[in-house]
Amino acid sequence: MKARGIQVDIPHPLAGRVPQLANPMRFSATPIEYHVAPPMLGQHNDDVLRELLGMGADEIERLPQTHVVD
Repeated sequence: MKARGIQVDIPHPLAGRVPQLANPMRFSATPIEYHVAPPMLGQHNDDVLRELLGMGADEIERLPQTHVVD
């Protein structure tokens, strides 16, 4: 990664700077920018449960009690 210049370090809220694999394609007119670190564990659970699975707030709130999600 380093030799080919495709390593980027992205700031992460808990881990500091996290090395990531950059896109190997290079565009002179539109360079690729990296702004978002990898998500935290469970960071998007509510979005997925609500938007993709159609669950309501009450259902989502009960899931940790049944250990389906933590």
